[in-house]
Amino acid sequence: MVNVPQDDAVNFRYDIVTVIQNKEITKENLKEFSAKVKEQIVQECIGDSLAITGMRGMLKVHWHADDPEDVLKVLKLHGNVLSHDVEDMKEQYKIYKAKQQQNE
Repeated sequence: MVNVPQDDAVNFRYDIVTVIQNKEITKENLKEFSAKVKEQIVQECIGDSLAITGMRGMLKVHWHADDPEDVLKVLKLHGNVLSHDVEDMKEQYKIYKAKQQQNE
């Protein structure tokens, strides 16, 4: 069961998932490369819930923010963008609340 707070459940509007490709990302430097990307996102983009995973040649970055373009600008500095998905969490929360009210 998901525990969602009753008021203001969404701190930042957008759920952003971006995959970048960079042939310089190796198994040996993945941790260091990810840390560098993380540091820059945290410094330049206001948001929360940062998660970065990766493998040779790719990183997948998850971040909650109000401005997806800020995140995209930072990630373009670190590789070629393969995908950039943005979902409106406030809209998702409205749908969740409406369904919850229907079930009452």
